[in-house]
Amino acid sequence: MSVRSLIGEPGARRVSPLLLLLVILSFFLVFAGVSCNSVTTKKAIASVDATQGVTGAEAAQVNACVNALNGVNILTYSGWQLTFGKNPVVGSIPATCNQNNAASTDTSSANIGPQLLAFLALACVFLGLLTTMLGLFGLVASRSRALVTAIFAAGAGALLILDHFHVRDVLLSKISSSEGSNVPGLDPASLFNVDMGIGLLAALAILAVTFLYNLSAIFVTPPPPAVAEPEPLDPVPLDSPQPAEDAPP
Repeated sequence: MSVRSLIGEPGARRVSPLLLLLVILSFFLVFAGVSCNSVTTKKAIASVDATQGVTGAEAAQVNACVNALNGVNILTYSGWQLTFGKNPVVGSIPATCNQNNAASTDTSSANIGPQLLAFLALACVFLGLLTTMLGLFGLVASRSRALVTAIFAAGAGALLILDHFHVRDVLLSKISSSEGSNVPGLDPASLFNVDMGIGLLAALAILAVTFLYNLSAIFVTPPPPAVAEPEPLDPVPLDSPQPAEDAPP
């Protein structure tokens, strides 16, 4: 297989279904994670300690917990959980923050419901997969297949990015309005971060590859198949007898 065939339509037609199937599988991985903003949390704890008379041992224990929570997802949302409104999963709480009681596994209060943008992104992936399968069986013209697949891949990627920022705003708003968040001068949402999960990053990377691959298939045409040239006819010898002309009647 030549390089033009690999990066052009034949290669994209064969590889695109596999890429889009990987995107669908990535929805089972973490798309969003809620973690502690350790810098802001330490500042908030320091201000509370100064006014509430917290002992040094208690402050040290709290700071140790905050340090252990740095970069740890307290709650995680997979792509399927965001798409269909399922409850999130509790992350691994460090032992220094969970000495007296086990962390509750009831996360129904953190359920933010089905996310339309995530659902539309998943629908784009399925439609792109359907298009690639039709092209694989020769039911869709090659350039049309590549163009439609590239559009669906770009649309799914854009929708997933928009969905992440929407989910972040919804979660932070939910934290701000939660019970026990009426500490004067402190916004509880500032104590948390909502980051992209490994599943979302993988989905965006695969969709980008799918988009670029099919975009190249539109402009890179494979070399035409080699056509066997017919063998030349043997020339007629000059001294060969000429056919006799018919005599006039």
